[in-house]
Amino acid sequence: MDLYHSWLYQKIINTQWFMWTIVYVTLGINILAPAIVWFFNNYRRLFKKPADPSNKQSQPSGANGDE
Repeated sequence: MDLYHSWLYQKIINTQWFMWTIVYVTLGINILAPAIVWFFNNYRRLFKKPADPSNKQSQPSGANGDE
C-alpha cells in the first residue's frame, strides 16, 4: 500500500491543523498527567473505610524498640 499517495494521508494526516492537534494533545496530556495521577491516588484514599477503633490489635513487646 502506498501510504503517501492515499487520500487519508494527503487530506488529513499531512495537514497543518492535524499536526497542531497532535502537538496540543501531547502537551496537554504531559501537563495534566501529574494532576490525573494525584486525583486517582486521592480518590482511592477518600473512599476507604476508616479503621474500626474497637478492633485494635495489641502490639507485641519490643515493637517500638523499647525492650
